[in-house]
Amino acid sequence: MSKKQRKPAANISISSPDLPTENIIDSVNNGQLKEQDRYVNLVLSNQSLAGQIAPRVSILSARFQDVGMASTKLRLLKLTDARLDHCDLANADWYQSTLSRIEVFNCRLTGIKIIDSNIKDASIEDCKIDLAQFRDSSFKDCRFSNCNLREADFYGADLQSVVFSGCDLRGAQLSRANLKGTDFRGSQLEGLQVRAEDLQGAIIDSLQLVALARDLAHLLGLKVLGSNENS
Repeated sequence: MSKKQRKPAANISISSPDLPTENIIDSVNNGQLKEQDRYVNLVLSNQSLAGQIAPRVSILSARFQDVGMASTKLRLLKLTDARLDHCDLANADWYQSTLSRIEVFNCRLTGIKIIDSNIKDASIEDCKIDLAQFRDSSFKDCRFSNCNLREADFYGADLQSVVFSGCDLRGAQLSRANLKGTDFRGSQLEGLQVRAEDLQGAIIDSLQLVALARDLAHLLGLKVLGSNENS
């Protein structure tokens, strides 16, 4: 994964998706995605695709509203210019996917696997993303807002300049991730699994510093006592 220097988190600019026009709409034939299918201007609402297996699908310009995609296996998916609202993607496997210019709101992504993937220009808000796996994925110009990311796995991911605003990252795995310019301010970081050297260049607030210092002291085997306490 490329780890070039990027602009600071405070200056990230997320490009909005180019969504489908109302008069030109594609659909999924018989409600079944097929390997290597390509969809343009796809609009789905109150439909279930749960459990489907379809590698190398390409979707360009799409709206998904209340769509069930739990346990789908869409490896090597290419999803560009899309908005997902109130969708269920729990335990989906989207290994080595490319996701760009996407908006994800109020969705359930518990246990989703987006491993060794590329995510660019993504705005993800009010989503349940606990236990998700993003190992070795690259994020560029991405923002997570008010998301539950408890015990999510970002091991080895490139999160340079990503913003986590008001998120629950307790117990998340961030070891060997690139966190230069990553903005964690306002998020819960207790129990974060990370090495001290991984945090170089990350942006945190003063309250988070206390929590992280406690966790890092534990990882280093230090015993922290008050001045009047006995060991």
